[in-house]
Amino acid sequence: MGQNSRIMPTYREVTSALRRVNSQLSAAECHGLIAGALNTQNTASIMRFFTDDPESLQQDPEFSVLISQLVQVSSEGYRDEGFNFQFLLPDDAIPLLERSRALAEWCGGYVMGLLESGLKEFDKLPQDAAEVAKDLVEISQLDTSIDVSGSDNDLMQLEEYVRVGIQIIYRALINECGWEAGK
Repeated sequence: MGQNSRIMPTYREVTSALRRVNSQLSAAECHGLIAGALNTQNTASIMRFFTDDPESLQQDPEFSVLISQLVQVSSEGYRDEGFNFQFLLPDDAIPLLERSRALAEWCGGYVMGLLESGLKEFDKLPQDAAEVAKDLVEISQLDTSIDVSGSDNDLMQLEEYVRVGIQIIYRALINECGWEAGK
């Protein structure tokens, strides 16, 4: 795919592309779905979640390019020893409540990606990875419809927990099953 494959598409670009293919997913949920599926190398099984209209996927080559970029950047993020996995989330200028909702959606997509790509029981993971997976389920169910007190710093800490947590799950799956994203 070349050098451009390493550039994370913007939240706005992915949101626009998802609308063009009549997807019900948010950009954050879409990226979470990809990131979860990459843990088991089974991204093909998730394509059906992007839209109810498969023809629209074939008619929008830009959508395929964006998805390929997300897969590539995410694969590289998992392999990065510095834990620099990038999330596709709204930028910091967006209100805290919307960014919190997007992180919850990202976690929901991630869990769905894990489940749909073959990981059926979190309890079969090593204990630390199983705990993280269960925490991600909890985060995905946060009620972001009510304005709770919180700060940008709280959200950053939660994002960092998720970033480290998905690395724990990824490493557990590599060690347990020999899977490796993008290989």
